[in-house]
Amino acid sequence: MYKRLFIGALATFALSGNVLAHGACEGRPLHDDMVGIQKELKAMSASFKSGDNDQAAKNVEQVIVLFKNARSQTPYLFVEKKLTGDELAKETAQYQSVMDDTIEVFSALETALRNNDSDQIKALMGQIGKQKHIGHSTFKTDC
Repeated sequence: MYKRLFIGALATFALSGNVLAHGACEGRPLHDDMVGIQKELKAMSASFKSGDNDQAAKNVEQVIVLFKNARSQTPYLFVEKKLTGDELAKETAQYQSVMDDTIEVFSALETALRNNDSDQIKALMGQIGKQKHIGHSTFKTDC
């Protein structure tokens, strides 16, 4: 039961096409990070589905690395809005806070996968969905 829930939630997150501030901004470093996250999430889903939680946890490690890198990037929305000065600093801080929260959730997921903690995995998948919604609704743009 938990596996199906996990896979369904993960598939929704990974296959939605966009992860936080992704848009269609090819050629930008943030775009590359988001594509990498999407690929790692697909691989993680396949590993989890096959019962290989260790490999799924390794995929999560890579997701975390990519989110940490994405944290230092500028969402295209900020460029599109031509943000500068204090306004850019404020929006950047908010973006980084969302990224930090997302990294924390994925770090907890990595631990839950390594511990085979189905209840925790289930709870964290719900949190990941919430983080995705926050990121998309706040920072995503079509470009």
